[in-house]
Amino acid sequence: MITSFPLAQVAVWLGFGLFLIHAYLFYHFEKAGPWARAFPRADRLGGFLLVLATAWAAWLVGTMNLMEYTRFRPLFVLAALGLGVTSWLYVREFIAVRALGVLLLLGANVLLDACFLREDTLRLIVVAYAYGLIVAGMIMVGAPYLLRDALGWALANPFRGKLLLFLGLVFGLVLLGLGVFAY
Repeated sequence: MITSFPLAQVAVWLGFGLFLIHAYLFYHFEKAGPWARAFPRADRLGGFLLVLATAWAAWLVGTMNLMEYTRFRPLFVLAALGLGVTSWLYVREFIAVRALGVLLLLGANVLLDACFLREDTLRLIVVAYAYGLIVAGMIMVGAPYLLRDALGWALANPFRGKLLLFLGLVFGLVLLGLGVFAY
């Protein structure tokens, strides 16, 4: 990646983001449930996420070192933009989930790049989370209906939903603590 961030900075921002999102959804669980159930088919939000994913992918292809393929850089940028546009036009089913999956894949790149060539063992927490994001992103892009089913399962029982949100909140605090004190 062109702009590499230190692992401490990545862990702090990721932990802070996970903490805020999970805490908000935990304390507003009654409002978050219907929103989460409607998310997989949210066209407007899907379009916004798709624009973010397309712009990020085009920027990444436009700035990364392509070695012997550098002369094809404009074609790769055009292909990334074309893929985003054609996804919006022809693959509208679960577009929010698919775009979120692409964003998870791109975000995992940032996490793995921050852990690259680090010796400490605690980096493996971020690495394992990044590979979890990769698997989740591939599933969301390839079989987006599974997120709908998983959200239905998680929200079927309020205790289960709040427990999962609480675990995400705690994991965010762990990453925040690791970023401040360990990395």
